[in-house]
Amino acid sequence: MSVAIKQLIVDLVPKKTVLLFGAGSTIPSGAPSVGKLIGHFATNFGIDADKYTLSEITNLAENKTSRKRVITDLRKLCGGLHPQGGLRNLSLYDWKSIYTTNYDDLVEQTYEARGKACRVYSSNFDFTITEEEYDVDLFKIHGTIEKDISDGNVSRIILTEADYEQTEPYREYIYDRLKGDLAGANLIIIGQSLTDPDLKAIVNRAAALNAKVLNPAKIALLLYQRDDDRASLFEQRGITVAFGGIDDFFVELAQSTVKVNTMAASLGETLDDISAMNPSTIDVATVSNAALADVSAMFNGWPASYADIEAGLTFPRTIADEVKNYLETSNTLCAVVLGAAGVGKSTAVKQLMLKMGRAGDRVWEHKSDQRLVKDTWVKVATNLLDKGERGILFVDDAHIHLMEINDLVDRLVADNNAHLKIICASTRNQWSPRIKTPNIYKFGKEFRLSRLSRDEIERLLQLIDNNPTIRSLVEDTFSGFSKAERRRRLSVRCEADMFVCLKNIFAVEAFDDIILREYAELSLVDQDVYRYVAAMENAGVRVHRQLVVRLLGIQAPYIGQLLSSLSDIIHEYDIDDDLGIYGWRCRHVVISEIITRFKFKDTNAIIDLFDRVIDNLSPTYDIEIRTIRELCNIQTGIARIPDKNIQNRLLRKMISNAPGERVPRHRLIRNLIDQGAFEKAETEIRLFGKDFGSDGPVHRYKIRLMVARAVHTPGILEGDRIAILEQANTLAVSGVERYAHNKNILSAYAELGIEYYKRTGSYEIYNEAINQLKIAEERLGDPDISSIISRYERRLAGHTHEPDDAVPEDA
Repeated sequence: MSVAIKQLIVDLVPKKTVLLFGAGSTIPSGAPSVGKLIGHFATNFGIDADKYTLSEITNLAENKTSRKRVITDLRKLCGGLHPQGGLRNLSLYDWKSIYTTNYDDLVEQTYEARGKACRVYSSNFDFTITEEEYDVDLFKIHGTIEKDISDGNVSRIILTEADYEQTEPYREYIYDRLKGDLAGANLIIIGQSLTDPDLKAIVNRAAALNAKVLNPAKIALLLYQRDDDRASLFEQRGITVAFGGIDDFFVELAQSTVKVNTMAASLGETLDDISAMNPSTIDVATVSNAALADVSAMFNGWPASYADIEAGLTFPRTIADEVKNYLETSNTLCAVVLGAAGVGKSTAVKQLMLKMGRAGDRVWEHKSDQRLVKDTWVKVATNLLDKGERGILFVDDAHIHLMEINDLVDRLVADNNAHLKIICASTRNQWSPRIKTPNIYKFGKEFRLSRLSRDEIERLLQLIDNNPTIRSLVEDTFSGFSKAERRRRLSVRCEADMFVCLKNIFAVEAFDDIILREYAELSLVDQDVYRYVAAMENAGVRVHRQLVVRLLGIQAPYIGQLLSSLSDIIHEYDIDDDLGIYGWRCRHVVISEIITRFKFKDTNAIIDLFDRVIDNLSPTYDIEIRTIRELCNIQTGIARIPDKNIQNRLLRKMISNAPGERVPRHRLIRNLIDQGAFEKAETEIRLFGKDFGSDGPVHRYKIRLMVARAVHTPGILEGDRIAILEQANTLAVSGVERYAHNKNILSAYAELGIEYYKRTGSYEIYNEAINQLKIAEERLGDPDISSIISRYERRLAGHTHEPDDAVPEDA
């Protein structure tokens, strides 16, 4: 039996409610019904309205005339509308997400009217990461009225039969996201008619997705045409049915106790009120309770927490004081701590953060799995300036967020605001090749962390001697060694952090053996999960619960049991509780590397892993777009596969999943040039230009492609080779002007200069390239440019043959 709308919204919590709008939801705002659309196209294109569905009749209309005319007619009917009635209240509530089958932009307008924003998905080109902060995700299942291929856009309105066929992967990803959103939520479908043939398909799809969720949603239909008999068919399936329109729904909602969010964020907020910080930030002051320290977990490889450091369970790193002293001087804005994985960068910075917090600074750590939103931190910096306070933001794995860091640093410099200091930590091979704003070096400094100093070795030994808890954990492994012998062993193997020092230096057996014995003691199921999580983490994959479930086919009810049995090995942590995304990580990067090396030692096993990961990605989630980017990493990703043809196949799969992502397209172009597949590389460059225009990495590849053609194309005259190099010089000169901060274009310019010298004996191009590099060295302050200059000077002198390939393009 149907229920009243008032009953439908009892206990409704918007943050745990997903809305799905059908055509009836926008009819009060002037949008046409499906029947009206069919009638229009039937009349105007001479087609029998009674024989065909909307997708069929529009396909026939397109065949008779053109797509442009069909889309123009659709826009006349669906364009120029404005929200009316209850729809205008939509943005008052913090919905979990919104889905719509409508083409119009009425939902977007309701949010814009209140100074809010929707993150709109209307095609698979929207599967990418943006810097902006949004109030809600809006998934337009059938595309959006303002974007279509008839305009030269990469997106298409999903209207005809052909459109449905060509966009099936996009809609599958949207429905996969809907399945994720339904976990622990409610779904309300608004604006459908029981006579609508699409309703049954939508409800069936939602019910099927819901059945696969660990904590399934309650599904409700709000139907604008009353039909109790048909409604009973849905009620038999456990679906709640109410009758009424969108206006009725929001009238009842307004009279209920459901809270509204009437204000967009304002610049007058206090620091504690800037809610955009909360999901992506750790407030260090709230997590540094020494009573929460866990030395046993740290000894077994888990990262040292702020509580562990506060409890005195780590030895002080010299670099922490060096960075602190630097940031306390005037005209400093940022510090960059660089070192190899496992060397203790994060622990050193955490020590520094606690020191600065004790001195009265506000200290935060950005969660690396979340987006770093520049505007939020500009707001924080403004607040700090107004109050005369100082804040410190720690960004670990900073290379992942470098574009946002560049923008934030530039904005702080423009605002003359040094009240927010930024500390970045990264590995040198990930940080150095990437493009940085000159302001990072003008108002910042790099600090290198590698081997333990003599003072640090003494501090570690004192910590072991003076802390009974730590001493009891390592007593058996090095009892009998004198202090001098312990110091000698540390001096020989002192490149790592505390965990590796204690496990690898004082242990009486090989560290690999300790880890492999622990692995062997697990059940077969636990072993399988452990090795996959370790291998994915080692490859740069952002591992989280749903990805593991998809990849290994684990049934949702068994997740808790699995995590319990692996509690000392794999840790689950919150990434986005609202979206039900929970990250999984192994204890330590060194352990992940060992497991990967032994359990995925065969190249075919690595290829199979990458295939499975890519096939199971859901690119509607930012975290999985980050995985695509990290898989393209030339240090840890698919580059470890020696066969470039296999790399290219994997890259094409990533491009198919998320064509709006540039990084896999960059890598594919690079590989094709390296393979001598010049025509294919040219085709990819043209497609890239059509989809995105030009960018720095692709401009660099245009230069490299012309140089490669000049050098390797068989059967052409020497004069023609020189002419191609001179054309490449024109490209290089324009690239230097257009991308003034791009050191990799300058590197390609120098490579061109060397090839031109080899064939003509002229230093003209080389000298200009080196001159531009030296100008950039002085202007940007990037120490990596000095290394590039030295490398090419050695090459010209004949001392080395290191190619331009040593410089990876930006991620």
